[in-house]
Amino acid sequence: MPNHQDPLARAQNSAHEWLATISDALGTQDRRYTYRALRAWLHALRDRLTVEAAAHFAAQLPELLRGTYYDGWVPSRVPVRFSTEECIERFSTQATVRRTDVRNTITGVSTGMSELLSPGTLEHALQQLPHDLRELFSPQVTAARAGAAERAAQAHYDEHAEHAEMQDQLRDLRQQIDNLTDVVSSLSRQA
Repeated sequence: MPNHQDPLARAQNSAHEWLATISDALGTQDRRYTYRALRAWLHALRDRLTVEAAAHFAAQLPELLRGTYYDGWVPSRVPVRFSTEECIERFSTQATVRRTDVRNTITGVSTGMSELLSPGTLEHALQQLPHDLRELFSPQVTAARAGAAERAAQAHYDEHAEHAEMQDQLRDLRQQIDNLTDVVSSLSRQA
């Protein structure tokens, strides 16, 4: 069936694009491995979040991956409390990866997700986690991402400076209008 008639083609393409980005971050071309790792990552993060935070995070996911995210979720049982070691064990089992590979796998998925999600989304979700789990789920900061963050901060600073300059110009213009109004009033009284 041609893609233009397939109602799920767009959703599939989006999911494939996300898997490709995460595969790159993991340094693999094995899409099955990537999917297992992503699924375990999504479930571990989801189960540690409140219902509201989990729903907010899910809104950023492509349609098919949102289904993966919610698969097996029991909202009345979250947030699930587990230690870093329990998280590693759980992730190892769900993703079928060796325990010794879990930290690098989680970091890889987090790095890929940070490239795909809207700015601040991953950071907001990670803020809900205890410090040790936040560290486990933190993405690797690459030079490109650090440069992008620097550029964004500079753009924000420039925008703020431009706004302040416009405020100064507006204040000067108001003062000139007030002065002109005083002159016109004075002239109209003399006439």
